[in-house]
Amino acid sequence: MSVTTKGGDKGQTSLYSGQRVSKDDIRIETVGTGDELVSNLGELKHLVPFYLEIIERVQKNIFITNAHCADMDGEKYDIDQAEIDFLESFVAEGEGKLDLKGFIIPSETRNAARADVCRTVARRYERRLISLSACANLSPAVLKYVNRLSDFLYIMARLIGKENI
Repeated sequence: MSVTTKGGDKGQTSLYSGQRVSKDDIRIETVGTGDELVSNLGELKHLVPFYLEIIERVQKNIFITNAHCADMDGEKYDIDQAEIDFLESFVAEGEGKLDLKGFIIPSETRNAARADVCRTVARRYERRLISLSACANLSPAVLKYVNRLSDFLYIMARLIGKENI
């Protein structure tokens, strides 16, 4: 299989259904932002191997949310409630370990700052999902998961900074 297909040379790409769309279609923009988040998380998990399994779990869920976005029917892929519960539990447990007061300038450590970059990409991913939801039937679970994701990454960044890992 060749990576270069030449199928996109005229600004079109294929969705999972095989339907061709413009490379600047909101679905493609959304999936691309999710891909960017997965890549940033890939770097983060190597910087903070303490969280490697948790970060890989999130990466796999972003693959699912991206597949959901690229599915024209929006019914083949979805996020399980257990994954939302996992993020919420991590946030609640992390808040118990932290003394959060107001806004924080991301800079406790280099690794915490990298987690904050992931958080900001997650927020942009959520904004793209909201844009897509104006013209596509998106799962409430997908929207909820990605909404929780920025909270999760905020807490992870603070824990990384506090624990200096």
